[in-house]
Amino acid sequence: MTIRPLGAACAAVALFLIAGCEEQTPGTASPQTSAVPSTSEAPATSTTQASASKPSATAATVSEATTPAAGGAVAHTPDGAASVMEEYHHALGDKDLETVCRITGPAFDGGMKECRQLTPMQFGMLSADDVKKLKATRVDRAKLQSKGPDKVVVPPGAIAPQIAMMAAQPKTFTMAWRGGTWVIVD
Repeated sequence: MTIRPLGAACAAVALFLIAGCEEQTPGTASPQTSAVPSTSEAPATSTTQASASKPSATAATVSEATTPAAGGAVAHTPDGAASVMEEYHHALGDKDLETVCRITGPAFDGGMKECRQLTPMQFGMLSADDVKKLKATRVDRAKLQSKGPDKVVVPPGAIAPQIAMMAAQPKTFTMAWRGGTWVIVD
């Protein structure tokens, strides 16, 4: 995959349009088992603590990179990949450059440097409605396609709600397990 600057608008949209070429084959998602409890399974001792365990709209720091909202490490499962995909969309809505590039940097030929150059342009293209939808994004785990222990395909229908740009150009995301977490590679 190659992302080449074709103008500011094309480059900014490139992040959403990276995939496309991989043939989609029907697959089944792996069971949603995880060593890490989901947010609905996390014990809560107070209302404040329970609401704090939900995915936050605040920006994640690099030290939180492999820590989902419920605590613990990202699971090396399709459910873990879905959690990171949700984190990516929430970071887009928060305009959190570091988190977006930590998750998507491998999809750029120029890596983190290219991601940091192009992503701010993408942030500028987001409407208030887009930001709201990105912050509310959820991934339907049943629609994920496991392609072995280190690869998960996230079809466009697994992500909701979708911003207009994504709905107009449906994108299949490919995620890979690298360095102890899931990243978008295509």
